[in-house]
Amino acid sequence: MRLGSIRWVLRALPWVLAGCSGPEGQAGTSETPTTLGTLSGTSTVTAGSTTDTEASTTTEPSTDTDPPAPATGTGEDPKFDLGIQPDVGQDVEDGCTKVDFLFVVDNSGSMEDDQANLIANFPNFITGIQSTLENVDEYHVGVVTTDAYTGNLPACQVLGGLVSRTGGTASSNQICGPYADGRNYMTEMDDLASSFACAAQVGVAGNGIERPMNAMEAAVRGDHAAAGQCNEGFLRDDALLVVVIISDEWDGPNDPELDGSSGDAASWYDTVVDAKQGLAENIVVVTLSHINGGTCPPGDEFFNPADIQTFTEMFGDNGFQGCITGDFGQIFMDATGVIDEACDNFVPPG
Repeated sequence: MRLGSIRWVLRALPWVLAGCSGPEGQAGTSETPTTLGTLSGTSTVTAGSTTDTEASTTTEPSTDTDPPAPATGTGEDPKFDLGIQPDVGQDVEDGCTKVDFLFVVDNSGSMEDDQANLIANFPNFITGIQSTLENVDEYHVGVVTTDAYTGNLPACQVLGGLVSRTGGTASSNQICGPYADGRNYMTEMDDLASSFACAAQVGVAGNGIERPMNAMEAAVRGDHAAAGQCNEGFLRDDALLVVVIISDEWDGPNDPELDGSSGDAASWYDTVVDAKQGLAENIVVVTLSHINGGTCPPGDEFFNPADIQTFTEMFGDNGFQGCITGDFGQIFMDATGVIDEACDNFVPPG
């Protein structure tokens, strides 16, 4: 059993002993999310065509003292007296203590509902991440769009520039940053739910020729990261990198719109891995799009994410795909497990 799996078991133990079915906010459900498994011989996890596995547990009445009731009104997780626990994993810490999140958000005309879905489910996602990755205490959260975003600060109106101000149709139309750390990305010092809602609602007035993959490359490559530039300080060598791509369109070679990102899945992969000193295990890619072979296939070639899908699959167990038309809450819940495993397996850079 892998370390991540052991940690999930240990974390679930208090809820079993307390007669609960899951962590706070999930009580009363017996559904266990499952994933589709592999795609085309790869080990990439795919969401969007899941089945629910129901399980019931019968607990004999105990003659001992009942476990203490969960604390209420304190804002703290329930605490239980579990007695002496096995020493499995007690001397092992998570491999990562920092995480950099890069959200690549399509800001073209078809994305209004998808941006709303993303914003509505982000608070539970980041809360789940913070609860699961117990040894992580530093977060960077940045948003880029699929074009040189004109709603942004003038110095950040470049492809891959981090969003700290929005404008245009269906945007939040707000000044979102500089954020608490004085930069164009959010940190654990921000109210992440409200700050992310401001930045991620980039609107739908963007260029119809989307370039999500080149925007991602520019952000991770450090094109705008020099002193005084838009992305200064965002990407850290000693942090797990989580790239979240939200787009409903084709991008890459043979794009029927005759334009889009240059390169292909292999070159995009090389760019991201090079940015992390060749350590692919220190990268997670979460893609929300249509899925070929899944329950949300593209309606036509204009919405076919074939090359983005191939790119995601290249990360193996660290690649996760979810339907852009699906339940982002469930997708993010499943993706949290992938991020947790990657954090366990993080390799410190040399």
